[in-house]
Amino acid sequence: MGNLVGGRAADRDRDRALILALLGLTLTLALFGLLAESSTASVVLVFVMGVTGFAGVPGMITRVTDCAHGAALAASANVSASNVGNALGAWLGGLAISAGLGYTSPLYVGAGIALTSTAVMVVAARRARSPRAVDRVPAK
Repeated sequence: MGNLVGGRAADRDRDRALILALLGLTLTLALFGLLAESSTASVVLVFVMGVTGFAGVPGMITRVTDCAHGAALAASANVSASNVGNALGAWLGGLAISAGLGYTSPLYVGAGIALTSTAVMVVAARRARSPRAVDRVPAK
């Protein structure tokens, strides 16, 4: 569902769709941390986390391939970055638990990572729209 919604949104305005997906993921993870004691909220938020987490994938893949000017293996960079992110997130979440911050702390770590990603995407989108952008990524 996230890929479908994100793909349609990216067709209209890719960078805006990416920013909204990342912001949605940030808010979902933070809210999940606050409401993790509720089984009903947990079920709903796991679903929303999946939707918001995957909503950015179509836009990110097209953004990466546009930056690479259609190079054949460009899409593999997105998958590689996702795998690095999975490993980094698990490691940082494990550090938070080991530090005694509790079992919901990885949700807040994830929210922090997603918020940082949102900020990076906002800067990247503004730079891409700048008339002085050297290697401008076409904004869709």
